[in-house]
Amino acid sequence: MKTIFSSSVLPNSEEKKKNRWSVSITVLILFIIGSIINIPFSREVKRLNIEAGKTGIKLNDSVMTDLTTIGISSLILGMILTFIGLWISSRANLGAPIIARFFSKKPISEIINKEAVLSSIFLATIVALILLGLFEIQKELYPVSGKIPRPSKPFYALVSFSAGITEEIMFRLGLMSLIITGIQFLNKVDYPSRKTIWTGIFISAIFFGLIHLPLSKNFVELTPFTIGVTMIGNLITGTTFGWIFWKRGLLIAILSHITFDLVFHVIGTPYT
Repeated sequence: MKTIFSSSVLPNSEEKKKNRWSVSITVLILFIIGSIINIPFSREVKRLNIEAGKTGIKLNDSVMTDLTTIGISSLILGMILTFIGLWISSRANLGAPIIARFFSKKPISEIINKEAVLSSIFLATIVALILLGLFEIQKELYPVSGKIPRPSKPFYALVSFSAGITEEIMFRLGLMSLIITGIQFLNKVDYPSRKTIWTGIFISAIFFGLIHLPLSKNFVELTPFTIGVTMIGNLITGTTFGWIFWKRGLLIAILSHITFDLVFHVIGTPYT
């Protein structure tokens, strides 16, 4: 068991450099697709807020308007994140090694084994089940009233894939890699130490928690308690995904994140 969780992807700097353009385009396409998949969930949250009498919310009549807006904005943001994660932060030697290996036309099994992949998914599942259990305890001891109903399970299924793709590209490939590279630059070292990597994981996890506060505000009043619950939960998951990104790369972090969200939001019922 210890060997399974300690195994890491074997990065190849030259391979990643050689296939950087192909990997960049692939990651950009993934980010755009992930952003577009979020449209139904976003529209449903707006509809529920309007139905609850909240003012100042605009729900476009045409989905095509959202599709155009999100498509353009995700293209621009995706290009920035890809440039940061795969070009500016290449010194961190993180990135997307499995995607790079795919374009090299060499066996992926040479750099990562299936046990490492399955253990990452298993870890994400365990974290989801633990948090679901903690939410059940919280509902009994300190129930929180919702402002509006939550979207139904099909919407959460879609957003599981959307968040798994876009948030990993944004917070792990983009922000975490940039933080680690910045510390490397300040320390004038070629390779990041474990302390540097863990610093990047924790700082990016804090921002990961902060970005979820506006979404939580749609459903509950932001009090010290609900802010604490949101931050702690996302610090735990953000740290988990950060570790997986460090050890197994972007693609496995995305798969693990999607698994967590499906277990937590679709199979589980944390908010009812």
